Amino acid sequence: MKYASTPDMIIRAGKIIDGTGAPAYSADIAVKNGKIDYIGDLSETDAPLVIDAKDKYVTPGFIDSHTHSDFTLWCFPEFQNAVRQGVTTEIVGNCGYSMKHSLENVPFDSNADGITSVYDLFGTGKPVPEGAMAAVLDKAQKLRPSVNLAWLCGHNDLRIIAGVSGKEATPEQFSVMEGFLREALDAGFIGFSTGLEFDPGINSEPEEIERLAKIVAEYDANYCSHMRDEGTYILEAVDEFLNVIRKTGIRGTVSHLNVKYDNGIPNEYLQKSMQMLKDAREKEHLSVYADMLPTCFASGMAMAILPPWLYDDGIEKLKQTLSNPEGRERVKNDLDRYWRFLGKGQWDRLLNVTADYLPQYAGMSFKEIVNEMGKEPVECFLDIIAAAPSMEALRNAGMQANVFHEQIMIDSVVRDPIYMWMTDSSVTGLDHPELPPAQNVQFYMSMIYFFIRYVRELGAISLEKAVNKVTGMPAEHYQLANRGVIAEGNFADINVFDLENLHINSTFADPCQYSGGFDWVIVNGEVVIKNGEHTGKRPGQILRHNKNS
Repeated sequence: MKYASTPDMIIRAGKIIDGTGAPAYSADIAVKNGKIDYIGDLSETDAPLVIDAKDKYVTPGFIDSHTHSDFTLWCFPEFQNAVRQGVTTEIVGNCGYSMKHSLENVPFDSNADGITSVYDLFGTGKPVPEGAMAAVLDKAQKLRPSVNLAWLCGHNDLRIIAGVSGKEATPEQFSVMEGFLREALDAGFIGFSTGLEFDPGINSEPEEIERLAKIVAEYDANYCSHMRDEGTYILEAVDEFLNVIRKTGIRGTVSHLNVKYDNGIPNEYLQKSMQMLKDAREKEHLSVYADMLPTCFASGMAMAILPPWLYDDGIEKLKQTLSNPEGRERVKNDLDRYWRFLGKGQWDRLLNVTADYLPQYAGMSFKEIVNEMGKEPVECFLDIIAAAPSMEALRNAGMQANVFHEQIMIDSVVRDPIYMWMTDSSVTGLDHPELPPAQNVQFYMSMIYFFIRYVRELGAISLEKAVNKVTGMPAEHYQLANRGVIAEGNFADINVFDLENLHINSTFADPCQYSGGFDWVIVNGEVVIKNGEHTGKRPGQILRHNKNS
């Protein structure tokens, strides 16, 4: 059938990988009014913009199924580090956090002025009024980021709003949590997330999660969990996650499922965990997946290895304990959680610790900090913890370490169909001199690394299957209507690139460098990356649950 319309854009003669996992095919694509209007032969049709995609791949825009860009997007709405890696949609609000702003004293982009949300109130000590959670999506839409965003509502922040820190919420506190969760879901949040290794969710009981998940089920939304343990008790943690799904029937995702080497448990626990998810899918017909980042190093929260008793009574009691030799020794003997290999003394695996309240160590490796302090590594780490001026500042302190084996990554994360790929990163930027760019190399290269390392260099997975893991698969699981697949009628989130030209510029020594190689990145029919450079366009949409945004 001959195409009779006049499109806004034609992508001509590309090798289309449609996001379903099907083999590539050659065709032209017409884009009109933000959507894919036609796929076929457009040799006799012209348009105001014609992109020559000959000998290049044309794919759906990548969906990063697990980020923390909501911590920083209010200051970096251009999403430079993400969109330059082909990312056109991000799932934010992960690991139990959906009101945390980590750039203190930095003003939000003025586009978002006039709407007050929980992100404006985080760390201020002000009460959170009704409507402040729902306002997140309106504020983000007014901001108009360069990529699409879909939000999860964080359990840890619901607890913080309700004043819950111990094991059980009072009926009044649970009512507050329920109210803000319903407010979020009514507004269009796509689901609910937990961070059960982190404060204050670490103290919650499974029954609390199940009660909140039943509310999520009423909205046919998703549940994403940073589980209670990713080490010694990982099998019990997977079972706790699955029980939530069994009792509610909702779709679920285990966040960053892998096993860190020499972390107190055998490597085969990963295979056992994966099999539990596969059995749940195949035998119980539960809709469960896992996601994972691609690199053998990873980032985490510094306070996560600390015993909860150290900070349960606040920052001043923590400082008092660490200033006392007996108290400090007790802490050193109780670092058996999260990255347990640190508690075992393997501090050489810790690459860096980042704390905004210690700017003198910005950009330094942990080894360099140790040399600078002239103390044992564990003492240096605890000194960094003790220097935190507040609990909010301590929660924002991050760390990075070598944690995974590549072959295990290939055999599980890369090849196994239960895994979606993600970056666990945050948006940052280099083009705002008044804002501090992130010093985390992971933020600048994680998505593109999938394709360079596992597709191009190792051939561990086909490009078609790799693209499916970051397009069609997460779009279906998270119910992102009309996205993730190149098909007529779908939104025009599209990448054009040559696999051989993809490259990473960021290094541990010089992390703040954008990756490159994407010739064109199109979001909702507008060009955001043109010939490898950001156009300044901000056409992203806030994807509200059950609405074709």
